[in-house]
Amino acid sequence: MTAQSRKDAIRRLYKALEGGDLDVADELFTPDFVTSEGRHQNVIGPQGFKDAIREVHATHTDPSFEILDMVAEDDRVMVRWRMRATHGGELMGVPATGRQVSMEAFALFRFVGDRISERHAVIDRLGLLQQLQAD
Repeated sequence: MTAQSRKDAIRRLYKALEGGDLDVADELFTPDFVTSEGRHQNVIGPQGFKDAIREVHATHTDPSFEILDMVAEDDRVMVRWRMRATHGGELMGVPATGRQVSMEAFALFRFVGDRISERHAVIDRLGLLQQLQAD
């Protein structure tokens, strides 16, 4: 798999996440896929990822993902992304506000062959919480 094809797979993943197409995880992730990121520490397998994304869709309506930067080297792809959405469900103890919110993150993906085996992310949850609690 080339660096470009790995980047294309990541673009496909984020596009699918926007539309709620969670089945893409079965195609793109290894069976033992693992992610580490705050609330979703040690999510395992495609099903674990699907469950985590369902939570995102339950708390944020109409999420859209913008890839701000992407770099691929060897078996890894690093992405800086921004999600914009409407806060539509309880999140971090804050009831739905109906506010438009935006959050940024960095995610490092590791591939084994043509599938994603790991994802490690750092998400600006403090910035999101500040938007939810703003007066």
